[in-house]
Amino acid sequence: MTTIDRTTAPLPGEPRPYRFPHVTRVTLDNGLRVLVTENHNAPIVAMRTLLHSGGDHDTAERAGLASIVSDLLDEGAGDRDAMKLAEDIGLIGAALGAGADWDASYVSVDVLSRNVDRAAAILADVVRRPMLPADGLERVRTERLTDLMQQRDEPGAIAGRRFAHLLYGKGVYGNSLAGSPESVARLTLEDVVAFYKTHFIPNNCSFVVAGDIDTARGVELARSLFGDWQRGARPDPALATPHPANASRIYLIDRPQAVQSEIRIGHMGVSRTTEDYFGISVMNALLGGVFNSRINLNLREKHGYTYGARSAFGFRKQAGPFVVSAPVRNEVTRDALSEVFNELRRIRTGDIETRELEDTKNYMMGVFPATVQSSGEVASRLVDMELYSLPQDYFDRYRENIAAIDRDEIARVANKYIDPENSLVVIVGNAAEIRDSLGTLGYPIHNIDLDRQKGAIR
Repeated sequence: MTTIDRTTAPLPGEPRPYRFPHVTRVTLDNGLRVLVTENHNAPIVAMRTLLHSGGDHDTAERAGLASIVSDLLDEGAGDRDAMKLAEDIGLIGAALGAGADWDASYVSVDVLSRNVDRAAAILADVVRRPMLPADGLERVRTERLTDLMQQRDEPGAIAGRRFAHLLYGKGVYGNSLAGSPESVARLTLEDVVAFYKTHFIPNNCSFVVAGDIDTARGVELARSLFGDWQRGARPDPALATPHPANASRIYLIDRPQAVQSEIRIGHMGVSRTTEDYFGISVMNALLGGVFNSRINLNLREKHGYTYGARSAFGFRKQAGPFVVSAPVRNEVTRDALSEVFNELRRIRTGDIETRELEDTKNYMMGVFPATVQSSGEVASRLVDMELYSLPQDYFDRYRENIAAIDRDEIARVANKYIDPENSLVVIVGNAAEIRDSLGTLGYPIHNIDLDRQKGAIR
């Protein structure tokens, strides 16, 4: 009889072979880039329209504009009002979505392959001929203002907004994607129409088709629906103007009734196109990017300070933030902050066990194929390739690039991109309970509110 040792986890097997589907790329005469890939495992087609403009083109006065425009796209398009549009989408069993992030705006449709022509025609109307009605703007504005007012009482949302504003100021990446109550209230229909006309042009757009469709048919579908779309003057890139810290300092936002402190620690990160992307990704997974990472094991499992803590690099077209986030009990705020800084310094030393590194890389390589199985997942990966100009063999070599990261590379990128001595610390919590203990860390403490900075506390 074979005896199984249940006290030791089995070693991982060799990763199964994986190859990203072949992608056909065509650029129409009007500048629209078309990407088509076949996946006949299920009768589903995923279509994605990528506009290469998002919240990066918002201003402080018009923060939230890009996302408001995206929210308005399904408020009627072509000859369908909002109700008719929703009804027609429902009749063919499709899912229509639109949204905006920091670097782009999106319109998506997932549908059974037998209904792809009808769904694609609706998608084209939404992208090219949205009604952008005045009453729709007021409805979307009301919903947004309600959400924003609720967020004013959410410590996590407060900490995130203030951290971004301190790092980037009022420029690109410094505003909230959703905007503020003041900026959303002042948006006009003229602002919406101007944004749409400026950015929704074919030479600022990519169209992705993935799934149960022949390549030639996918290209022809794009050509028939978008080929006569008139190109325009492509908008200039919006440049971020960050304000990196020259020393670590704490910004304290008082919430007298809070029983927890929301902590954000970080500084400038890097863009998505950095040559060190894979080294940074593995390093951050070790540091705080997955559940069994160092920061979470330290704060949650070892000390019981929190239910969860994590670190992340905001990979964007331009350098996004690096940030550690954790909600902790008031009485351990100072100790939690100290432990995070200890972990930031330790990752830079190269103190990494072989099993720790191999387990992290095996996890990252092992889960990757599961994230590119469905047509929608493949389409989303193609959108990433387009948005960030990734090499055509990028996903074929993904696991190979992860596997190549060693201890020396982890130490190199950690020393290059993790800077605990020049970090912003934003804490939303009960100042009366935590201020004195924070002072023992030796960092300057600034008392601020949501709107402006007050004097430093010595």
